[in-house]
Amino acid sequence: MAVSREDAAQQRLLYDRYFHYVYAIIFRVIRDCGTAEDVEDLLIETFADVMPRLQEIDEDHLKAYIGQTARNKALNFCRSQNRHRANTVPLEEAAEPAVSHVEETHERKELQEKLLSEIRSLGEPDTTIIMQKYYYGAKTADIAKRVGLSAAAVQMRSSRALKRLRKALEDWR
Repeated sequence: MAVSREDAAQQRLLYDRYFHYVYAIIFRVIRDCGTAEDVEDLLIETFADVMPRLQEIDEDHLKAYIGQTARNKALNFCRSQNRHRANTVPLEEAAEPAVSHVEETHERKELQEKLLSEIRSLGEPDTTIIMQKYYYGAKTADIAKRVGLSAAAVQMRSSRALKRLRKALEDWR
């Protein structure tokens, strides 16, 4: 699509008028995450986005529109740079995976699975009592209301269930 001489002159006038304004906005936003070339690229992108919309923009709001477009482009650029940096580690800095850490994680997961299996095998209401007390931090009186027992009965069942769990886990190891 060819641009008429009048449109080209209008675009050149707009560029000359707002160049320093847009440059300052972009520079201020990306000074910590970009280079001078990035500022220039974003400057060009900003004007490339604004130019086709010139007829739609109210002249009273043109400066604000251009400024907001520049700011948004610069912020999006910084976000993409930060996302890239957060996901990238130089090879020199990359650590070897700690085998002991992987083994510990695996053992902990196995222990958790075994413990949950043993808790489920306690039967009701002991399973509910242990889960409520140790996983959810519920108080004995609240658990007693939930399972329909006295607080003393819940305490006794909890104590007995813990002994059975200890025994099962000792035998497992």
